Amino acid sequence: MKELTVLCAAAVLVGGVAVLALSFAAKLMDWETTRAVWPVTGGLRALAGPTQVTVVEGLVAVTALLPSPVGVRLGLLAAVFAGYTVAALLMRGRRCACFGDWIPTRFTMAHAVGCAVVAMLALAGILGPPGVWAAGAQAGAGLILAVVAAAWFRRRSAADGHSEPPADVHRIVIFTTESCRYCAALEAQRDRYQAMADCPVEFRRADGDEEVRAAGGAFPAAVAYGADGSAVSEAAHGLAAIRDLLRHSTTPSRRSGSQVST
Repeated sequence: MKELTVLCAAAVLVGGVAVLALSFAAKLMDWETTRAVWPVTGGLRALAGPTQVTVVEGLVAVTALLPSPVGVRLGLLAAVFAGYTVAALLMRGRRCACFGDWIPTRFTMAHAVGCAVVAMLALAGILGPPGVWAAGAQAGAGLILAVVAAAWFRRRSAADGHSEPPADVHRIVIFTTESCRYCAALEAQRDRYQAMADCPVEFRRADGDEEVRAAGGAFPAAVAYGADGSAVSEAAHGLAAIRDLLRHSTTPSRRSGSQVST
């Protein structure tokens, strides 16, 4: 029995810390997107907003690394993953912003079951935890896994997003759809996004096949167009890529205004 509880604790300390640390890093890497697409809205956002959740994840991960009582570390991990379970059940089907653009997912029953299992393993581990220093080593292993994963995701994102900014841009069209949560977040900040570009920016709902093809079949998307109306860039997908296109596109003349159509 002792061996089993020690194994449960080790699994939670390695895996739980890895998940928390990776989630913490992913949110901070693109904080603007994290805030824009955070699924909790209304009054509950004051309790479970992106700032609050990110701070809790960071504190629990750090506590797991410190030579504090192992039962406390496992108890905090159990509480966090129990909270994840409740969130997954309440927001089933909504966009999950835990890992940002690194791992875009939606809340599902599988999320809830997985988090519940981790919480139960943590509670089981409290019955027969490993030694203080062994627990610290296990949490450290989880942190190392998170660092390696974060480095891989950052390299992949950089490779996917590396392209020369388009020149001679006369306007940029941002394609959105009504059902896209990222699109809703982007449209809510139209003025801010328009101010990023040095050319007219048009928001357009992709209601027809032509717009869907122009957007590359994914939303939100932004495409830069030249003076003759032809596209001078590939479709940029996601908030971070759209911001890059707006900020780095070059125009033959200074910005003359913005246009919005829906």
